[in-house]
Amino acid sequence: MFKWRDFYLMKIYDSKNKYIGVVEDISIDFYKGVVRGFTISPKSIFKKQMYVSVDSIISIDEDMKIKGTSNFEGLKFKEIRYVDIINKEKKLIGVLEDLIIDKQNFEIKGIIMSSGIFDKMLKGKEVITLKHCTLCDEYILYNGNSRVKLKTLPHNLGGNSDVQKV
Repeated sequence: MFKWRDFYLMKIYDSKNKYIGVVEDISIDFYKGVVRGFTISPKSIFKKQMYVSVDSIISIDEDMKIKGTSNFEGLKFKEIRYVDIINKEKKLIGVLEDLIIDKQNFEIKGIIMSSGIFDKMLKGKEVITLKHCTLCDEYILYNGNSRVKLKTLPHNLGGNSDVQKV
């Protein structure tokens, strides 16, 4: 699985290993739940922003290799990042922080939601499925079951004190 932040500032090369630029954002289709492509910040400040479709990707490792660029399609993730997520009772439950993306077919499997900096440090972040969400003008409406919660827990930042060498 990928996250949006795995792609951010990833270097992009064409099929002849020529450096194109870096990933600035991803383009998504919220209703179909897929990534459509990537916007590229070019290496030169005089060139305008470019776009690469998911169909034009040859490989993704530490860098991305592409066949070519095309015209922009979809919604930029940065336009909806940090938008409020509201439940059926019209209560704020968090903000959109990241996406969980399938490596094989670029489907959006889930939304990582954060409910604040202190909750993020103490309780971790929540993961909700995209199929229970509706994108509205100023918020995302969550229609899922609020009793079932998936969480990403904070990591131990104290080092490797729990790991023993064999």
